[in-house]
Amino acid sequence: MNKIERVRAVLRGEAVDRVPAGFWFHFDPEFAGGEAMARRHLEYYRAADPDIMKVMNDTGYAPIGTLQVRAPGDWRRLEPTPLSDPLFQSHLDGLKRLVDAIGDEVLVMTTCFNPFHEAVAVIRASDPRAQGGEVHARDVLLEQLRSDPEPVLGALQVMAEDQARLYRACITEAGAHGIYFSAQGGERDLMTDEEHARFFKPYDLHVLNALSGVAEFVVGHFCGKGVNLERFRDYPVQMANWAHQSGNLSLTEGRELFGGIAILGGLDERGPLVYGPREALRAEVQAALDAMGDRCFMLGAGCTVPSDIDVANLVYARSLLAR
Repeated sequence: MNKIERVRAVLRGEAVDRVPAGFWFHFDPEFAGGEAMARRHLEYYRAADPDIMKVMNDTGYAPIGTLQVRAPGDWRRLEPTPLSDPLFQSHLDGLKRLVDAIGDEVLVMTTCFNPFHEAVAVIRASDPRAQGGEVHARDVLLEQLRSDPEPVLGALQVMAEDQARLYRACITEAGAHGIYFSAQGGERDLMTDEEHARFFKPYDLHVLNALSGVAEFVVGHFCGKGVNLERFRDYPVQMANWAHQSGNLSLTEGRELFGGIAILGGLDERGPLVYGPREALRAEVQAALDAMGDRCFMLGAGCTVPSDIDVANLVYARSLLAR
């Protein structure tokens, strides 16, 4: 089987010649868009030889750093970002270049960070109370939603519409096969299930529903420690990914929760894959295979690996899957 056949078989629950593998990380800011983005991703692809190619979307979003949000009412100033926006166009350009280069040999998916993530990024860039980092920005966003939700929810809808517009274009114009949807905000200690269902889930679903029938597949990445995966159980995705070592459900428990769809994961993104020794990495790979078998499973990490990882480690992990 070639890479495309192998991953499509996983998505359909069919037999494969071997379990596929894919890993990813953030690149330096100078590779965030356009030709440089395509070139750096292509260099990584040639070096690591993954079975699926995930494009890291660090190109940016226009409201981050330009919209100043200090109070809930400030969100009313958020205007839709057109597809012609330079940041959106830079990502589409880089993505199309990469798909043109390798899209006939590997499935290419690009990364969508959900509206929750983008709203946190806006606050982090504009509110002095959030300068302590993402955790503080999340707290500020939730304070705003609890005190005066209407303008914040209106902004989340605008963001969801912006994302739906961009990521449909990633498929229809740039030629990507799929979307890697990073659904952040699932941690139990961050908000209640009722708050997630009211404040964030509708906007995630707006983006995901806009991709239905357009993207060949969507991978749902449910990011964080202590995540209540039940919040994402009915998200329309064809593959699920989470860090099972981080106080989350095991791979087999997650497979049951998501109704038997394909699962991506198995390896600790801050474990032997990064730091070794290789004997420990080999044992971790084998444990994942023992748990999941060779159908509906792709080996990967629970989240992005560090940017300074030795790519040889990724190559070695994939080599352990060869028959």
